[in-house]
Amino acid sequence: MNNDTSARDKEENVPVPTLSAADKYFIEQRDLVLQDINNTMDSILNNLNSLNISLENSIAVGKEFESVAELWKTFYNGLEGTETVSSSQDDELEK
Repeated sequence: MNNDTSARDKEENVPVPTLSAADKYFIEQRDLVLQDINNTMDSILNNLNSLNISLENSIAVGKEFESVAELWKTFYNGLEGTETVSSSQDDELEK
């Protein structure tokens, strides 16, 4: 018990620093700036989440068109093959 009482006595004897008006103003302004930073960071986080959702939706739409793109690719590759065949046939006819 003596240890507890002596510890309390030491804590009670510690002088509490008094803040000047300038210090109080600084602390108030610091708290306002920190609150503003916190609000801005929350806004940035929300906007990044929205951007992420939009990008995921865009990727999903793009994946839906992969089969169509492959079909058109096959079609154009087929057209290139027929142009080569028709060119060689035209060359043979000219000879």
